Amino acid sequence: MSEQEPAANAAFTSEVVYQLPYNGEIREGIAFGDDSQTLDIYYPETQTGPYGAVVFVMGFSDQAFGAIAGKHLKNLPSYKSWARLVAARGLVGVLYTTVEPVSDSLCCIEYLQAHASELNIEGNSIGLWACSGNVPNAIHLLNSKQGIDSAVLCYGFMLDLNGSTGVRDAAAQFPVVNPNNGAESFPEGNALMVVRAGKDEFAGITEGIEAFVAEGRARNSDLEFIDYSDGVHSFDVLDSSPQSIEIVKRMLQFLESKLKV
Repeated sequence: MSEQEPAANAAFTSEVVYQLPYNGEIREGIAFGDDSQTLDIYYPETQTGPYGAVVFVMGFSDQAFGAIAGKHLKNLPSYKSWARLVAARGLVGVLYTTVEPVSDSLCCIEYLQAHASELNIEGNSIGLWACSGNVPNAIHLLNSKQGIDSAVLCYGFMLDLNGSTGVRDAAAQFPVVNPNNGAESFPEGNALMVVRAGKDEFAGITEGIEAFVAEGRARNSDLEFIDYSDGVHSFDVLDSSPQSIEIVKRMLQFLESKLKV
C-alpha cells in the first residue's frame, strides 16, 4: 500500500525520549521470504563484528497498522529511533515488513540466522524488543525459534492466564495477532525484561503483566520486572522525565548484557 500522512497521535510521530549520536550504516530493503518482504538493518559505527541483533517484533500487518497510523510500523519515528539507539550501543537493530505477522516474523528470524555470516551478525545471539499489541507475537517467537536469547516486553498484552480473556479481547478489538494459548505458551529458557506502565489506559494490560510476572516467578524464570507506576502507554516516546529516560537506558543495558558478543 502507499503510505499516507501519519495520524496526529504523538505516539506515532515521536522518537524515543533518549537519544545517542549515531552515524552507522543502515542497509535498507534486504529481501527475505518472497521479494515483497524486506528488512532494514542498523549497524553499529564500528567495523568489527559479528554483532548481536535486536529484532523489533511486529504484531500487526503493514496494511492493518497503516490504516491506523498512516505509516507501516517499521517506518514510525519511534521504531527507527529505537533501531538507531541499539546500534549506537553496539548491537544491530532490525526492522521488517509484514503481511502475515506470525509467519513473516518467523521468516525474518530464519533469514537472519541463515545469512548471519554475510550480514555480520551472530545468529545465536538474537534478542527481541516488543511493546503493546506486538508482545503476543514476540512470545510466540520465543517459543518457536532456537537462537533467541532474550526479550524486552514493554507495556504489552501478554498471555491470557488464570481465566483472563484480556489478550483475546484486545485481538478482537484491534488488528493484532494472538498466536498463543494461555499458560501453555509461557516462554521457558529465555532471559526476559518485562516493563509495566502503571497508568496504562488500555484495559487489561496492567493486570495481564502482573499475572505474567507472577507466573514467571512461580516457574523460577530469568525475569526482570520494571514497574513504572507513573508511566503511560508509550512512555518511551511520550514521557521525557528522568525516570522514563532511565528505564529506556535499563532496557538497553539489559539487551547489551545478553547479546554483546
